[in-house]
Amino acid sequence: MEGTSEPPIPFGIYGDTGELFPGLDDAAVHNFAATAPRELEAQLRPYLELRNREAGAKRGVTGDIQDAGNLAETGWGVIFGPSADSRIQEALGLLLKHREDAVHWDEEAHFRKFGVRSKPLYQTFQGAMAPGKEESAKAWLWRDKKKLSLNPVNPGLGVPYYILIVAPPDEISFEFQYSLDLYWAVGRIWFENADGTPNPEEFRQYAASVVSYETMPDANVPTSRQMAVFAPCLPLDDATQLFSRQVAQTMVTGAEGVPRAGIRQEFALQPFIGPDATKDNLARIFGGGIKNGPPAILFSGGHGAWFRPNEANQNAALQGALVCQDRRPGPLKPDYMFAADDVQNLPAGGKMHGMIHFMFACYGGGWPASDTYRCRQGKPPEILGNRAMLSRLPQKLLSHPDGALAVIAHVDQSWGYSFRRGNTPQLQGFTDVIAKLMWGNRIGQATDEFNRRWAVLSTDLLTELDKSGGRMIAPDVIGNMWIARDDARNYIVIGDPAVRLRVEAMPVLHTVENPCP
Repeated sequence: MEGTSEPPIPFGIYGDTGELFPGLDDAAVHNFAATAPRELEAQLRPYLELRNREAGAKRGVTGDIQDAGNLAETGWGVIFGPSADSRIQEALGLLLKHREDAVHWDEEAHFRKFGVRSKPLYQTFQGAMAPGKEESAKAWLWRDKKKLSLNPVNPGLGVPYYILIVAPPDEISFEFQYSLDLYWAVGRIWFENADGTPNPEEFRQYAASVVSYETMPDANVPTSRQMAVFAPCLPLDDATQLFSRQVAQTMVTGAEGVPRAGIRQEFALQPFIGPDATKDNLARIFGGGIKNGPPAILFSGGHGAWFRPNEANQNAALQGALVCQDRRPGPLKPDYMFAADDVQNLPAGGKMHGMIHFMFACYGGGWPASDTYRCRQGKPPEILGNRAMLSRLPQKLLSHPDGALAVIAHVDQSWGYSFRRGNTPQLQGFTDVIAKLMWGNRIGQATDEFNRRWAVLSTDLLTELDKSGGRMIAPDVIGNMWIARDDARNYIVIGDPAVRLRVEAMPVLHTVENPCP
């Protein structure tokens, strides 16, 4: 069973005081358990069937799809939110045309081959949300003649497998993205200015960056066949010490029965762990200044910065910034963390083209308006901002002139449940995603392990409730199980879910030995 009485360990620091996130006290954990059993069952029952779903590369699509990575079979679509007006759609035109061409849709040829009519495998959904209300993925799939449910995806029914959401999360919610991503391969982009208005030029830059990467000659692919591992290990800090020891170091050196990350895919590793996880070194990684040049994958884990919100939302650019080894006691200073504004000051202008960043930190991907973990049993939730937002750091990494392909990051607080069960390390969630990226899977496929884990944890919760016969059972067990389940749910892809590393164009490198003790 996933739940234990061990307190959840969060990965965040209050920027204004420098204090570590305290996690949840007993009362907060018990609030999770105190939700009425019927409400729990209504939320969890739809995910029960996922436990026995087929795993592997075909997960999410029907058995008729031979290759879930082939856009000509799976299709590609985009959901434009209300704020994604004609300027945004025009700015993304290069990417939209590129994806439409990749689908190669020929209705008559399809009919001759299969004997059935099918809807086009390239789709755009305009103003997809029902006017004036927040809508669930389940409701959206059913309305407007789609008449679909959360089931293995048949792209010919009108909603392609790869779906890009172009909207801020206060218009198309994170919850919509989480649910749709259970079966579909979903990503999101949204680029905005400091005043919250959309920035068409950043959309244009991202579109050009993806198309350029996917169409350039093999010899010009800019990233190397390696992964950088970045993990601070701060004094008197259980969270970063745990992560650097159980996750980062294990990925680099391997453990009993577990090979080091990337060995089967012939990826080299460069570790920046503990003393080497400085802000300058992180800038060197983004700037392509490390051995063998820019890595294809950056995996980072540590604290995300959080500045308590104010009415003007003046700290939005700092929320979710990555706290580095440079941190000293007291309030966080710019020298201690890598934030959105630092992307503009990278060495050599930055060399992230073709990179995927897997980021583990509180608020690294964004945050809802209210804290997910303190809103049970009628308790007033902690207010995180005047609206749900994507973190600015991933936005800047993707919209940079030499920007990244995509970012995998966590919404709201991130917890130690992602890599341990009780006191035992469980790295499969991370290593499975990374391995699939290294094999060249599209990122929307590669992240399916998180959805599978969410489904299993949902099933475990429901099983515990069924066993209890509706009676209240150990609050610490149920509360911790619920937190672990939400933690698994809250990973998102920021970027086009159809991007993939061009591994076949990257020469094999010699493994970089681990210099850390």
